[in-house]
Amino acid sequence: MTCGDPNCSICYPARKAQRKPSEESKRDCIDCWRNLQKRAEPIASASDPVARNRRINAAYAKLWIDDRRFQWTGLAAFASKQVGCGLLNAAQMVQRAAAERQFATCHPVLASQLAMNSSNVSLWAQGINDQAAGAGADKVYQMLAMGNATLFLDIWPIHMFYKEFGLARLKECLGERAALEGFVWWPPGSKVGFGRVRAEIIEGFEAIDAGRTNVGVERLAHHEQINILQPVIHDDPIFSSLMRANQFAWALHFASGSPQEIQLVLSNQCTVNGHSIPQESFSNSPRANLADPTQRMGFVLHAAERFDRLLHDPLERHMVENSLYIIAAGGQ
Repeated sequence: MTCGDPNCSICYPARKAQRKPSEESKRDCIDCWRNLQKRAEPIASASDPVARNRRINAAYAKLWIDDRRFQWTGLAAFASKQVGCGLLNAAQMVQRAAAERQFATCHPVLASQLAMNSSNVSLWAQGINDQAAGAGADKVYQMLAMGNATLFLDIWPIHMFYKEFGLARLKECLGERAALEGFVWWPPGSKVGFGRVRAEIIEGFEAIDAGRTNVGVERLAHHEQINILQPVIHDDPIFSSLMRANQFAWALHFASGSPQEIQLVLSNQCTVNGHSIPQESFSNSPRANLADPTQRMGFVLHAAERFDRLLHDPLERHMVENSLYIIAAGGQ
């Protein structure tokens, strides 16, 4: 059996001696990144975004369980779980709109009579609203799914690289990761360059390595929100408008549609069923804008501070840990 790559040092050991140390190091860096990306892809490539989300949540939770210094991944498990809740809600709205369209197609006469009957005006108006909401929900569903997968494919391999090879090697190899662009799965394509060196990544892992966990969380959260999610989903004008409309409708308690509060529930549940479950809300203002990076970062950092306090509370810490163990088991 021969190797397709004549530069492969495993199949052609003589080549290894011919390469300079810098060339050897560069190739080793690229090989390590390729291996980690290929390990990440099966987790983030399930055809069903909801099933994919559960795997991603579990992978984040397992990282935190294995290494408590990775506090960002513990928080990310909850944040990604909340994305999954949004996916489920959007899917329900899409299905409801599809069911109404199917009814109108199969029973056109009855549907027309319902629309023309003055006693059913409210029902007809609700049907129009459901169709509009369904179209918007489909866009939200697609964008949330892409953002969820993209962020995982970016940040999970970086954590794994640090875990397996340490800070010095991460610094040495981070610049070589971009060489894999075009050879690994990257959902946003050219919208965001793959594997770009960001100062926040190095700063975050320097802080983790030095035991400054809170700084590490803040720096990695900045990378996540500004370098990845901002261009991937929040700069999309349609998605941004839909999220602003949702916030406006929720804050003003509109009965139409299905507006959802933008929040982070720090448990394995989607919503708060009791005062004992910790949660952070984005804003009560109808004018709040999730696409604004300053507003969004404020929300994220408040959630990070709350998460840190819970982990240091002798009682609430167990509840949070149990939720993360449940989330970790959900990806199996």
